[in-house]
Amino acid sequence: MRCFSCGNTKQSQIKNLFGHDVCDSCEPTLNLYKDHTIRKHITSYERKREAVPEDPTYAQEVDYRVEAMEEVYIRRRLKLLHIQARLKAMK
Repeated sequence: MRCFSCGNTKQSQIKNLFGHDVCDSCEPTLNLYKDHTIRKHITSYERKREAVPEDPTYAQEVDYRVEAMEEVYIRRRLKLLHIQARLKAMK
């Protein structure tokens, strides 16, 4: 295991967060939300949905954003892998 951000390899300092290895010193730099912040966002979304009930819930919006981000990531990764392969072929 190795921290995706800094490369730390001390196993005692690394944990797996949602499929990615992160060390104890890099975790705070991720600025992960605390539960009270998430609750505040839910409340804000619910207030907006009172005016427009067909709008997505906070959970639905988060799900949508994760899916959209994964698609963008895959497209960008494929493009870079293609460039990398073409560079190797040109040598």
